[in-house]
Amino acid sequence: MKIACQTITFGNERHKTDMAGIIKSVAAAGYGGMETGFFRLDVNEAGNYRKLQDEYNVKQAAIHIGGDFNDAESVKKQLENIPALIKTAQTLGCENIFLSGSPANAAAGYETICENINALGKRLKEDGLALSYHNHDWEIKNNYFGLYSLCGGTDPEYLSFVPDIGWIKRGGGEPVPVLEYLGGRVSNLHFKEFTADGKFTELGGGIVNFKEVYDFVKTRDFWIVAEQDASYIGAEQSAAKNFGYIKSLMQ
Repeated sequence: MKIACQTITFGNERHKTDMAGIIKSVAAAGYGGMETGFFRLDVNEAGNYRKLQDEYNVKQAAIHIGGDFNDAESVKKQLENIPALIKTAQTLGCENIFLSGSPANAAAGYETICENINALGKRLKEDGLALSYHNHDWEIKNNYFGLYSLCGGTDPEYLSFVPDIGWIKRGGGEPVPVLEYLGGRVSNLHFKEFTADGKFTELGGGIVNFKEVYDFVKTRDFWIVAEQDASYIGAEQSAAKNFGYIKSLMQ
């Protein structure tokens, strides 16, 4: 099992001005990998990012993309970004693309979404990249309607899943049954924590039973990504606490 940090914890401004500092901080916290939003990466600096990652022994575990795949303009924008996304991923030695989408309220909407995601996954696979879907709470609500629609409507050859454990809980679901349902299509995991009143917090400080989840997946060889959308104690401190918590589950 490998541990990565979703660098969203460091905020938008840090990504614009201090990617070197983020990479150093991720390494100092103990992580072996990092996940970064594509829109936060300067594609012209990818070579420099790679040099820093190699220096600090941090892999680019995944690049995150997002969009409304039920909207023609959003899909068009994603397609236009594909060449730059592929080039950046290859420069960074990254094989995983994590995708998050927008909610749809009807089966017809998910049919369109699945069709577009299949096409994206197929295109990325041609260049050696694996696409995985990252859920929020809306895919979990209404008895997992969105999740079931995505799983049933997409081709396992072109789409896997990187379940977000915190959002599953926030959406009213239970993580282990979701992992059982997705089975072999689970490629990696996101560990996100919420307080009882719905605020982001460090892993182990909220309502999610991560021990139960880890015990269920501990024989798998994939990335567990700590993803804390906002820190109230400082990004470095939150990142370090999150790494320490996941490490404690492994002992």
